[in-house]
Amino acid sequence: MTESSKSTAVTFRCPSEVIDSIDHQAKATKQNRTDVLVDLILGSIPNVKVIERAKLPPSPAIYFVFTPDKQLLYIGKADNLQKRWNSHHKYQHFIETSLDCRIGYFTFNSVDNLNDVIEEFQNESDATPTENILVTNGQLNELRGELYALKRQFDITFSSLSAIGLENLMKRFEDLKPPSGLQDWTPTSEDRREGIVRSNLMKHFGFNSTTDLESAASFYNNEPDKYLEELSGWQCKPIEQGSHRTRFYPPSTPQTKP
Repeated sequence: MTESSKSTAVTFRCPSEVIDSIDHQAKATKQNRTDVLVDLILGSIPNVKVIERAKLPPSPAIYFVFTPDKQLLYIGKADNLQKRWNSHHKYQHFIETSLDCRIGYFTFNSVDNLNDVIEEFQNESDATPTENILVTNGQLNELRGELYALKRQFDITFSSLSAIGLENLMKRFEDLKPPSGLQDWTPTSEDRREGIVRSNLMKHFGFNSTTDLESAASFYNNEPDKYLEELSGWQCKPIEQGSHRTRFYPPSTPQTKP
C-alpha cells in the first residue's frame, strides 16, 4: 500500500451551529479549526496504539497509521487486520518514529465488502510516448502514486464523516463543551458558614487548574469569577471590607462588616 506524509484539503457542508461549535472549541483550546476537527474525527474512529496491536479485531479493514501530531504515516488494507499486524513489515519503523503512533481502522463484514469499497486503479500503459514528450514515464508514475495517496486520504476522511454523521458530530461537540448554567453541587456546612475559596469551588465543577477554569470561562466570553457564580449560584465577595481577598458565599449571606 502507499506511504504518505502529505495532506490534502477536504471541503464539506454542515449546519452553521456545527461551525459555531468548532470556532468556540478552537478559541477555548487555542487551536485552529482544522486541528479541532481532526481531533474530533480521530477521536471518533476506532484506534489503538501501534504497540497494542494485539487489541486489533480479526476483521477485514482499511487502516492507517498516524502520529500524535496528526502526521499520516501509512495507509493500508487487510483481509484480517489482527493477523496483518502480527507481522507488519513497517512495525519497527512506526515505533521508532513514536511509541505513541496509533492505528485507526474501519472494519467490514467480509473481504468482498472490503473489495467493493476500495476502487483499484487500472493499470496504465507502460509504453513510452514518442511525440510531444513533456514528462518521463517515471515522473508520471510518481504523480500517479501521489494522486493515489491523496485519493486514499480523501476516502478515509469522507468515510469517517459519513460514519459518525453530523448528528453524532454535533452531540460530540455538546459533550466537549464546558458546563453552563446553574449546576448541582454539595457545599459543606463550613462552606455555607465561612464561604469557599475559588480554588476549592472550581473543583466541584471539574476544573483542576486555574488554566482549565479560564479556558472554560473564555469559551462563553465570561470572567472566571462570574462564570463560577453562574455555575454555583453563589456570590464572590471580599472576605472583609477593603480586602482584595475574596470568597464565594451563598446568596443569603449578608455583606461583610468592616
